[in-house]
Order: sequence, then C-alpha cells, then structure tokens
Amino acid sequence: MRNEQLQEILNEYDIREAEIAFIRHNENRTYKVKGHDGSTYLLRIHQPVKDGMAGQQHTYEGLMGELQMLEHLSTRNHLLVQRPVRNREGELITIIEHEGKRWNSSVLTWLEGRDLHKDDVSDPGLVEKLGARIAELHKFYSLYKQEGLDKRPSQGIAYNQYVIEVIQQGLAKDLFTSSDVSIIEETISLVNARLADSGNVEAWGLIHGDLSLGNIIMTSDGELSFIDFGFFGPGYHYTDVAMGAMMVPSELRDIFLKGYYGHDHTGEDKLVLLEGFMLLAIIGYYVFQMENESVHAWMRERMPKLCADYCTPYLSGERIFYSV
Repeated sequence: MRNEQLQEILNEYDIREAEIAFIRHNENRTYKVKGHDGSTYLLRIHQPVKDGMAGQQHTYEGLMGELQMLEHLSTRNHLLVQRPVRNREGELITIIEHEGKRWNSSVLTWLEGRDLHKDDVSDPGLVEKLGARIAELHKFYSLYKQEGLDKRPSQGIAYNQYVIEVIQQGLAKDLFTSSDVSIIEETISLVNARLADSGNVEAWGLIHGDLSLGNIIMTSDGELSFIDFGFFGPGYHYTDVAMGAMMVPSELRDIFLKGYYGHDHTGEDKLVLLEGFMLLAIIGYYVFQMENESVHAWMRERMPKLCADYCTPYLSGERIFYSV
C-alpha cells in the first residue's frame, strides 16, 4: 500500500505527519508508525498474503473479540501487552477500501524490545519466568468474560479433526505420501481420543494459540511480553504450554513446567497430552502454510522426518517430550 493510503488511515487516529516503515505481510500487513509527537504504534491491515490464510480472526466480529480482550488485558499491571488505540469515532476498527475490497485495520501501541532469541531460553531463570507468564495469561483468561468469543478461532477436538482433513489435501498437492498422511491421521485421532477419555474440562479455556519466539518480546529490563494474538480464542491450555515447552532446550523443560504449574511434578498423564499437543502445533503449522507455495519444498522434506522420528514413537507409547 502507498504511504498516502496509510496516512489516510492514521488520520482517523489523529496520528499525523507519520514516519511509516513496512514490517511484513503474512497473516496481516504490518507497519511501524512514528507520529509527529514521537509516539510509536503498530498499524495492521488485516489482509492475509494468501486468501487461504484468512480466518475468523480477519472478520469484523472476530477482530473485535481480539481487540476488546487486549484492551482489558492492557490494564493488568503484571502483563505488558500492546494496547489497542481507538479512532476519532471511538471505534477499535477502521474499515478501509483497497484493491476493490473492504478490509479491517487497527492500531496498537508499540512495545519497545526485541524478539525472544533461542540463546535467551538457555537461561533457567528466564525459562521459569516464561512458564509463569503463560500461567498468568491463562489466569487472566479464566476470569475474562466477553460476548463474541464464539467468533474467534477455536482449537479443540473439532479443529483437530479439521487439521486431518487439510493434511489429507496434501496428497493431491503431492506434498505428502499416503503413509505419512495415515500416520498424521492416527496421531491426531489418538490425541483426540485421549482428550475425550480424560474429560479435561479444567484444561479448556481461552489461549494465545500461537506462541513462538517471534511472538514474545523481551524488554530492556528482561521482562517478557506476548504479542500477535491473531489465534486467541477457545482451546486447551495444553496448546500454549506445549508451544512454550518447544521453545526451550529439552533439559530445561522441567523448569519451564515448574514455572507454569508451580510445582515439580507434572504427572505422566499431562506429559503424554503435552507431547500430543507438541505434535499438533507442528502439524498445525503445515496446515496454516498449505496454500503458501514458498514453503512446500520444506514441507515435503520435513514431513517424513516428523512422522518417523516423533509421530511413530508417540504412537508406540514412547515418551518424546524431551526430544521434540
């Protein structure tokens, strides 16, 4: 988009004479904006780079659910997040026209810091803090009540079944072999069966849904902040915990779990489910990128390894929590 178009959007927020720097175009178009008064913001145009990446999070109602949640979360002193900025009409979303279509746009305050790095999570103290921060986020979610959360992406048993269906489409695209697709289907079906049998009602709630090193900011004073809540919505807490565990070295995962659960003994049943959710997180990335041809070669190469090294041992009852 041209800077003139972007400035028209920013005018709705009384952000004038802005310096605008493009960040990336993936799930959304994102820009760093510095206003004439020195304040810094994140401008998001909720237009995915591929039509197949569009989801409930891009709809007006779905986006409103994310922004209302962030507005509430930003008032909590112990969790630092980006705060949504309301436009001159008091609205959280500004609708724009681009390339003959109407898109939602939003503005958030900017968080100073940098993405979390792999080297950072070699520090046991930071690893425990990461687990504790995810627990605090889930605690906030347990108390958060808001209409419209049914418009947000949901990652439950039905979603897992949908993942199977998308992976099966990879056969027609010549991305995966039929044997690997069968292993993936069996893996997800086993996780679903274990969830149904365990009746994990206490593990169901609201989640971030897309935790990764790139979605966590470390400030200059070493604090951790979550960003990119595009997949925020109903789901199993195991999703966030498993994603967090995969960020840290295997030898520090017990410390991470202590940070999250508050004690040393997680229990075998939880570990088995966390292993399943680790695999779901990896498979979910394949699903999200299914329409992105630039990563197809990577997917063809990596899927056999995922199935042979992790899914097959998991199906055989081996523990993979400390190896994924």
